[in-house]
Amino acid sequence: MNVLQNKKIKTMGIWLIAFSLLATNVFLRSSLHAVETTQVQKGWQQVQALTGDCSIAFPTEPKLIQQSLNVSEQGHKLTYDVYLAPLSEKSLCLLLVAVYPYSLKEGHELAGIEGLLNGILGQSPDNQLLFANIIDVKGHSTVDFLVQSPSSYFRGQALMVGNKLYLIAIEGVTGELDEKSFAQFTKSFSLTPKGK
Repeated sequence: MNVLQNKKIKTMGIWLIAFSLLATNVFLRSSLHAVETTQVQKGWQQVQALTGDCSIAFPTEPKLIQQSLNVSEQGHKLTYDVYLAPLSEKSLCLLLVAVYPYSLKEGHELAGIEGLLNGILGQSPDNQLLFANIIDVKGHSTVDFLVQSPSSYFRGQALMVGNKLYLIAIEGVTGELDEKSFAQFTKSFSLTPKGK
């Protein structure tokens, strides 16, 4: 498979993640937000991803959604796990771990994340990118961003390591963003030696 085909498959995969993420969010939002606030625990619990390469602390036990998508006629698959847990009645925490059929060339990781951001922005004409900054998270270039519409926000950090994309985010009602909880959530993210 040549480099152009790899890039095309990667771009399609990133768009598929963005669209699937939106569909998953819409599908589960009502059930997750129906959880009583009294069920939110004071102590966050560290959860190990099924891929075995990262962990993160959630305020409640997350629900897991797994998906596998064909991204080429040759049978290459993009697989991903989405972990979702309510933070409050008006927001939820999300970890997405996407596994591509191959790794991007070193230095192209940010272009892949840019495709993901464009997919998130393209979900609604009302979405606006308020900021996107490149930061270092545990030695990896990471995009720290905030997308907002009149009714909701999507605050996240995304990084790529090898053939994996990690998206750590909190989604909720506009005006209700809790940066302290977002910082707690993102700081709890850890790559295990397998994922480094």
